[in-house]
Amino acid sequence: MDGIELSVAIINFQTKTLLERCINSVFASGIRSPFEILVVDNNSKDGSVEMVLERFPQVRLVKNNENVGLARAVNRAFMQCKGNRLLLLNPDIEVSIGAVNSLLDYLQSHPDVALVSPKLLNSDGTLQYSCRTYYSLPIALMRRTILGKLFPNHRIIRDHLMMDWDHVDTREVDWVLGGAMMLRREAFPDQQVMDERFFLYFEDVDLCLRLNKAGWKVMYYPGAVMVHHHQRASASAIWNRAKLEHLKSWIKFSWKHRHEPILRLSRNKMDD
Repeated sequence: MDGIELSVAIINFQTKTLLERCINSVFASGIRSPFEILVVDNNSKDGSVEMVLERFPQVRLVKNNENVGLARAVNRAFMQCKGNRLLLLNPDIEVSIGAVNSLLDYLQSHPDVALVSPKLLNSDGTLQYSCRTYYSLPIALMRRTILGKLFPNHRIIRDHLMMDWDHVDTREVDWVLGGAMMLRREAFPDQQVMDERFFLYFEDVDLCLRLNKAGWKVMYYPGAVMVHHHQRASASAIWNRAKLEHLKSWIKFSWKHRHEPILRLSRNKMDD
């Protein structure tokens, strides 16, 4: 492993400016363990590859010849990384000083945890609801149809986004947004982190559910903080490509886990 303890993998597609800020923030965050950064680029045409080669020669660049989707890019990063810990980042993440060390320390002291996610803030410094309960049909309808806009504070939405929890305590959660998560290598003996049937969306939900079923814990840890300059493409129009991909992935996820008591598991966790 060349003495590298941590691999930071950033999956990029057409986000040159955000990617540059993300890489700079990783280097400036004060990581005390030997680490590497990998950028997996999904055939961007905006100069992202050229920027990495010119500005960050110490970063390992993995170039895909086509946009293979997030899950396949993550799996390629995992197979090529050298560290026992993998920090997956979207390029719209800005890493705060000390955040990575805090996540590493948490995994080190909690051997039953396979995935730990930091507290995420919006660009304006407000809390981002980054951990969620499992999906059900009512949740999908409220989140992905006009019903959610008509009833934005409905109890179904508030429970799903865990809005009535203060987010200052560490806790086990159903799943977390895939924008920033640290993984333990030994939790993936088959070298596959994400199900490649999901091109975009629900690969993070599926990942967390699979870990839970395998006996691992998925944790939210507010002792580490990062900023997520997040723009929900699937919420920007009545119908667009992002909404189509979200619908397709929801159908795949629902079919794959059709025999799982997902809703019951989620309610049990929200009772505490």
